[in-house]
Amino acid sequence: MSDSSHVLPDPTTDFGAATRRRLREEEIIWLVTVNSAGVPQPNPVWFLWEPDENDEWGDGSFLIFHKDNAARLRSMRERPTVALHFDGGVHDLEVMVFTGDVEFLAADHPGAGDVPDFEAKYRARAEKYFKTTVGEAMAPYSVATRIRPAKARGF
Repeated sequence: MSDSSHVLPDPTTDFGAATRRRLREEEIIWLVTVNSAGVPQPNPVWFLWEPDENDEWGDGSFLIFHKDNAARLRSMRERPTVALHFDGGVHDLEVMVFTGDVEFLAADHPGAGDVPDFEAKYRARAEKYFKTTVGEAMAPYSVATRIRPAKARGF
């Protein structure tokens, strides 16, 4: 079953199921921006996949927070089309690449520690590696962005 109106792969396939599992469970995704010299700039980031409400297919968007002085912010404002990808997965057989445009969210968007699903996803990591809460660990990451994939590919 294939539906060209959707971005994610068919959920009834092994690859489609693996994509959704990784969107839910992975803690790191690589965000690739392009700097002013045209050089790709990969950055590992924490993210939250937010499925579209009432979308049984599972399409949605990435919520990502950034430090307000991160060089990638300028790149994303000037060249908003970005790529995101996971590491290869089990035996490097789950390659997944997403492309889409960045949307900068309002300055009053809740911080990472105030987004319940984001806080729940990263609570153990914040406690283990930073000995603090998600809100405290992510406090410097005050710029919220949303990336809605326009395309997804992989194998």
